[in-house]
Amino acid sequence: MSKYITSIPLGDIDRIRIYINSGKLSLRQIVAQEAPDLAITGNFWLYGSYQPACPIKADGKVLATDAYHYPALIWDTGPDISMGIVPPGGACGKANYIANSAGLYQGKPETMYCKPDVRGRRGRTGWGMWGGALACIAFPDGDGMEPEELRDYVQGLGWSDFIMGDGGRKVNYYNRATGDMVQGRDPSQNLILVYKRKGHSSKPDDSDKEDKPMDDITQAIMTNSDCYKAGRTITPKGIMVHSTATPGADAQTIRSAWDRSGAEAAVHYIIDDQRTLQTLPDTCRAWHCGGAANNTHLSFEICEPQECRLIPAEWIALKRGSSGWAVQRLQMELQARGYDPKGVDGSFGPGCDAALRACQKDLGLTADGSCGPATLAKLASRQGSYLAYNPQDTATYFGAVWGRAVALCVQLCKTYGLTAADILCHSEGYAKGIASNHADVMHWWPYHSKTMDIFRAAVDKALGAQEPDYRAQVQARFGLAEETMDYLEAYRYGADLLQKLAAAN
Repeated sequence: MSKYITSIPLGDIDRIRIYINSGKLSLRQIVAQEAPDLAITGNFWLYGSYQPACPIKADGKVLATDAYHYPALIWDTGPDISMGIVPPGGACGKANYIANSAGLYQGKPETMYCKPDVRGRRGRTGWGMWGGALACIAFPDGDGMEPEELRDYVQGLGWSDFIMGDGGRKVNYYNRATGDMVQGRDPSQNLILVYKRKGHSSKPDDSDKEDKPMDDITQAIMTNSDCYKAGRTITPKGIMVHSTATPGADAQTIRSAWDRSGAEAAVHYIIDDQRTLQTLPDTCRAWHCGGAANNTHLSFEICEPQECRLIPAEWIALKRGSSGWAVQRLQMELQARGYDPKGVDGSFGPGCDAALRACQKDLGLTADGSCGPATLAKLASRQGSYLAYNPQDTATYFGAVWGRAVALCVQLCKTYGLTAADILCHSEGYAKGIASNHADVMHWWPYHSKTMDIFRAAVDKALGAQEPDYRAQVQARFGLAEETMDYLEAYRYGADLLQKLAAAN
């Protein structure tokens, strides 16, 4: 079950506001226009009138009231956020509040009265207080819980207060820090927008971060796997890096799929952004590459985020009858280009078919109603296309799995006397003739400006490899005095140039 949970210390918040979406804009449009650090769907509203149905006060103006006392998120400016009670009629000293069906108030569970039309296991949002921080949670459409289940879930996390936001088709969530964006099929009538204090709102950028070892490994051996039961062993002589080519599946999901009789794949470890699972003993001969490296190499899979579905090497043609996340992205792109798919619901029906054919015709493509590689390439070429893989959207995820992969390789190298030079990926294994013809991980990593050479260098660095003393090499080669060397370095002849001089004939 996918979910998004975040919390922001109150001291880090500059301001919080309620955005009334009178223009019925998409979340992406609102984010582009208002530039918040966090955005989440607010309280219930009425389909017919497109008006809020629960107490809400924005910019000091009461927009909706009720005949009951409502627990609410209330504030004047931002960091003074608290949970309080809005009385009938909305008389409240604070300048802003937003209320809905409450689940927790001051640590105590609340009876969650909800009309039948908002019950069921559906996508949901919620907000409240969690250890001195403003907390938000979102379950996308297709996932979710009953209201009481969600209340009990966040209470188990330690939330002291919780108000359930709107949900169903209206789950909209954005987090600048992680790059996560979930757009509901319907626009939200109102959203909570949070702005962090200066210095707390930068976008993720892994280019200048050190690779921090995360050596927490959970043992979850696949004892039901035929590979494990075969009992064949190896003496590890290298490490092979894979990625799953199953976008959106986490480590537990992959392990569950492979821990059974008849499964044709098995690796030693599986990594996602939250965990590293050991799924086979290190000395077990794994089934990971379809070649001789099965006899010599330790192996691990890196789980891919949902967005990898948009990478051309992983694209599967969409046509009438297709469904799911990729279809929803296609519908969003068609809509953005001015073609009406008759809904953005992830179901490729006659409306989507007609819209795609019209778009294909206008783009000079064969209007066959199938979004294959050629159509994908055309649609993904638009600036901001919903069908283009955007590395910024998954920067945090990629940084997490990269760090876990580096840490795992460091541990395995130390355990088995290996070096970074003993690490390769599946596509490199194919080039060496010891693995089957797969593209991973080089079909994905270059989008994040990473290569296997950069990965091996990160492992080398984490292993404590010493940079060669190029100064000493240059000095010895050319017979230079210490003063001359000092002069060269003083004028910014750094390691790169000294390395070239050291290698010169």
